[in-house]
Amino acid sequence: MAKAKAKSSGAVESYLVAYNATSFLGWGYVLVQTVLYLMEHGSDLSGLFHRIGYPLIYIQTGAALEVVHSLLGLVRSGALTVLMQVYSRLLLVWGTLYAFDYPEIRASPALVLMIIAWSVTECVRYSHYALSLLDIEVPVLLYLRYTLFYVLYPAGVSGELLEMWAALPHAATIHPWYKAFLILNMVNYPPVLYKLYTHMIRQRRKILGGAGKPSEKANAAAKKKI
Repeated sequence: MAKAKAKSSGAVESYLVAYNATSFLGWGYVLVQTVLYLMEHGSDLSGLFHRIGYPLIYIQTGAALEVVHSLLGLVRSGALTVLMQVYSRLLLVWGTLYAFDYPEIRASPALVLMIIAWSVTECVRYSHYALSLLDIEVPVLLYLRYTLFYVLYPAGVSGELLEMWAALPHAATIHPWYKAFLILNMVNYPPVLYKLYTHMIRQRRKILGGAGKPSEKANAAAKKKI
C-alpha cells in the first residue's frame, strides 16, 4: 500500500512538473513574441493579435485544468480562488478577444497592458512552482512571485476592464443580453480584485514574512502551496 501511494504521489508530482513547465514555456512564448512585435512595429498594434492571439487563447484555456487540480486535491490552492481567476480570464480570451474582431479590442494599448501583466505573472509563477516541485530553490523567483502582484494585478485588471469596455458597443451581435452580462462582470471586478489582492498579501506575509526575504522555511511553505 505504501509503495502504491508513493508511486501515485510520484506520478502526480511528475504531471504537475510537466504542467507547470509547459505553461511556463507557453506564457514565455507569448511574452517574447509580444515584446518582439512591439520592438518591430512600435505603436502600430494592428497585427498584434494575429501574432499572439491564438497562442494566448490556447495557453490561457489550458489553465482551466488548475480548477480540476484543486477539486481533485492535487494542489492545496482553494478551488474558489482558482475558479475566480480562471473564469475572468476565460471571459476575456473567449468572450472578448475571440468573439470580437475589432481594432479597439484586438489592437489596443489595453491588450498590450493585459498581455504583459498576465505573461510576466505567469512566467514567474509557473517557473517557481515547477522548480519548487523539483526541490530547486530560487529565492529571487520566490520573492518575485509574492511581490510583483502589487503592480501586475492592478495593471492586468485595468487592461481587462478596458477590453470589456471596448467590447460593449458590439456585444449585441452576440446576444441582446450579452452587454448586460459584460457590465455585470465589470461591476463584479472590484470585490473580486479585493479578495484576490488581499489573499496574495496574506500569502506574502506567510511565505516571505515581515522582512520580505525568502528563507528555507518559506520555500518549504511555498512548495506545500502548489
